[in-house]
Amino acid sequence: MGTLCGTGRSNDRDPHAAGREAASLACAALGGARPEFCLVFAGSGYAPAELLAGVREVTGDAALSGCSAEGVIAGAVSDERVRAVAVVALRSDRLAFVPMLVPHYATAPAEAGAALAREVAAAARGDEIALLVFPDGLTGNCTEFLQALDRDRPPSLQVVGGAAGDGLVFKQTHQFHGTEAVTGAVAAVLVRGAGSIEIAVSHGCMPIGLERRLTDVDGAWVRRIDGQPAWHVFRQYLSGEPEEFTLETATHLSVGELLPEGEAPEYEAFIVRTPLGLDKETGSLFFPGGGLAPGGPIRLTRRDPERVRESARESAARIARRRPGRRPALVMQFDCAGRGRQMFGERTAEHIIAPLQDELGHDVPWIGFHTYGEIAPIGGRTFYHNFTVALCALYEEP
Repeated sequence: MGTLCGTGRSNDRDPHAAGREAASLACAALGGARPEFCLVFAGSGYAPAELLAGVREVTGDAALSGCSAEGVIAGAVSDERVRAVAVVALRSDRLAFVPMLVPHYATAPAEAGAALAREVAAAARGDEIALLVFPDGLTGNCTEFLQALDRDRPPSLQVVGGAAGDGLVFKQTHQFHGTEAVTGAVAAVLVRGAGSIEIAVSHGCMPIGLERRLTDVDGAWVRRIDGQPAWHVFRQYLSGEPEEFTLETATHLSVGELLPEGEAPEYEAFIVRTPLGLDKETGSLFFPGGGLAPGGPIRLTRRDPERVRESARESAARIARRRPGRRPALVMQFDCAGRGRQMFGERTAEHIIAPLQDELGHDVPWIGFHTYGEIAPIGGRTFYHNFTVALCALYEEP
């Protein structure tokens, strides 16, 4: 049998009907077989419990994981409407998918990372391939979570995924596990069996200005850069030096945290992080996910649409070159919310999906979502990124 895999999408306004339709379309590719596992990504306009009930009406007792999203990706389509759901259904005699849930990520992210590592170890059989993670995108310190997870996970296990979103409302996200839709948690999936995964990550940002230093960092808040209020430094690189911080501001300018020289030769030399909030009284900028280190060298970076497109294509080409002539069983695309319609409008799919499918195949099952932060390894460490695409291709092995 190998691995049977199908994807489906719906925009039905009724959550139960939408879940049922997307799951039915996904299961149609299984040739009548019942799925063993489903991934569900959905816009924030649905009542999540009703949505999952609709999915499970079709998929029965199949294991289920996923999260809410700023937008969904299914096949060749990027859909950022609040009422959009994407489902992938799988059945395989070579690969297994074990869903997990860590509920205390919002309040104790490091403990959540350690707890997830223990759960992975308890489920380990020596054939682990990857760990997919979908944390809450509005709470918790993802960097602390990933550092704890990296300390205790099996060294060969790669971690990849994206942070849950809510349609740029910034109020509440959900993580899916079986029949549950919770918040402040991490949904995860351990992938194991006769298979392998290839991961590539890219951003397409250009550094501007001189190297700077983070001189005052308080958790997720960057207070000062080179001794000046962080917002004061940012404003110097924005047209008209605006007084207000807006979502449009966030789509133009980011921080590039410099990597040690030679650590990641295939990757541009910095991890991109994007602020999403301003304390006007102090000029501090809020970076969801935390992790920016005081004293660390940075460059400010600006988004370049053409570089975004071409660097994403090259990331897919790198995967294809590693596996010449091989067709993935499934491709998952975790792409930043700022790289969708905020940048490309109605031509998002043309710019950020079609070029990747040109390299990996337009007939490959393809699923993903627009995230509030991407999770992918660079140079052996797992990082929380912004304004990137984390692309992963899952392969069967004989």
